[in-house]
Amino acid sequence: MPHTPVRPHQDMLARITREITATEDLQAVLSSVATALATQPDMIFARVWLYLSDDRCDWCRAHGRPANALVAPGVPGLHLCASAGVVTALDRPHHLVPLTASSAPAIAAFTRRPIRTDDILADASFGTAPAQMEMLRPLGAVGAASYPLLFRGELLGSMGMVARRPLDDEEFQLMGIFADQAAMAIKSAHLFRELQRYRDRLEVENAYLQEQIHEERGWEGIIGDSPALRTTLRRVQQVAPVETTVLLTGETGTGKELIARAIHEGSPRKGRPLIKVNCGAIPQGVVESELFGHEKGAFTGALQRRIGRFELAHTSSLFMDEVGELPLDTQVKLLRVLQEQEFERVGSTRPMKVDVRVVAATNRDLEVEVSEGRFRPDLFYRLNVFPIRVPPLRERPSDIPLLVQHFLAQFQRKLAKPLRRMSADSLARLQAYPWPGNIRELQNVIERACVLADSPVVQIDGALLSVDRSSTAREDAGAALAGGPIVHLSENEASHIRRALAATKGKVHGPGGAADLLGINANTLRSRMRKLGIGKQT
Repeated sequence: MPHTPVRPHQDMLARITREITATEDLQAVLSSVATALATQPDMIFARVWLYLSDDRCDWCRAHGRPANALVAPGVPGLHLCASAGVVTALDRPHHLVPLTASSAPAIAAFTRRPIRTDDILADASFGTAPAQMEMLRPLGAVGAASYPLLFRGELLGSMGMVARRPLDDEEFQLMGIFADQAAMAIKSAHLFRELQRYRDRLEVENAYLQEQIHEERGWEGIIGDSPALRTTLRRVQQVAPVETTVLLTGETGTGKELIARAIHEGSPRKGRPLIKVNCGAIPQGVVESELFGHEKGAFTGALQRRIGRFELAHTSSLFMDEVGELPLDTQVKLLRVLQEQEFERVGSTRPMKVDVRVVAATNRDLEVEVSEGRFRPDLFYRLNVFPIRVPPLRERPSDIPLLVQHFLAQFQRKLAKPLRRMSADSLARLQAYPWPGNIRELQNVIERACVLADSPVVQIDGALLSVDRSSTAREDAGAALAGGPIVHLSENEASHIRRALAATKGKVHGPGGAADLLGINANTLRSRMRKLGIGKQT
């Protein structure tokens, strides 16, 4: 009995075409395409494959790439993204196939031409594997077709269907027109998803920048012209244009963040915002989420996906303040990012590649932290590629008048008071003070003085210097116990090293050298000299 051609439901295809071109959700488009094909007369099932790499496939991101995949990681392949009709075991074992495979969806995609057969169980050229034939035989499979999904020459994937009857010429051509419309809808949904991703990122960056604008920065530029500061700025100028990882060391309040910003602004990455994270201010349980982000549902309270600081700093610079506070398990993951520029969000198994330049800072002695097991030595060596020591304020007293003038101008605007200058005795008092809190403490002291000022000339008295009396008490106690005032440990160490160098005429190593005289290793002495800013000639 001759076969009577069966026409597809043209009205339904037209309606589905209007629906898929109107929606912006990619998965909804794919499901609508598969459903439209599977509901045609005598269809068994229909499927849609997208030509993607693993990191762009929703199913692979949620479940991991198939263990039996014949496509290398990171290489695009055909991913089964939608299926409708009779559900068979073919759905997920063959989720990912190479573009060069002998299956019908791959043949149509590779050749960029539609193909069909009137006998799928007997037509070897259609690419049906023997195992698939055995599964299709009980379903009464006869005709089948596959179409490439193309948009202006770009391969998006392929779609295909299997029926209990042959597909006639008119039906085959009509389905081809539908494939073109489906490709347009898929490309539109792809673009909308990409646009949404950039929009999400811009929203995060905007919120971050707004947060930084409202955050008190303390000072607008690097103020000072002392020899110690000029040495630091020369090193900044040397390292800024290259991609080298930088480790800033120095006491709290010395302006390490400002130095990090100067490095970023002098680099090719200055067009993007400098992303900052204070590792010491993050609760220990959410350190990884803050740095690397997390997926929705990764842990209790993870109600939505979060973009971490590394992802936010892609193609820019990341300033990691107080890096010595990181827990050991997070240090391992940070080392991986530095070595491979790759990480995973919390709750995800999909690695993400980033291009981030790291500028780290610490007020701890990381060599001591390493020796005592609190900091990984391999991470220390990876961070300590180009160390820069930021000098404390007590080593740059000649910069204090410039800093005072800068802060007076700042608080004059903030407080709307006619603050013109600081009295000479007050300035002398500030230069004589040891400043354990460095520039941050100086800023706070000047602000308090400006608030209290009742004339254009700002005065500083002993009550404003919070540790003035306590330091005097320590000096008195030291004088009583040891015949002299107690000074800061680093100052005492520096003085002792200078005396040894003077006694050996600058000789560091070898018999009769300063290291021999002090009873320490010569390399250790050189490290301490660098940290304390001591040259050989004293």
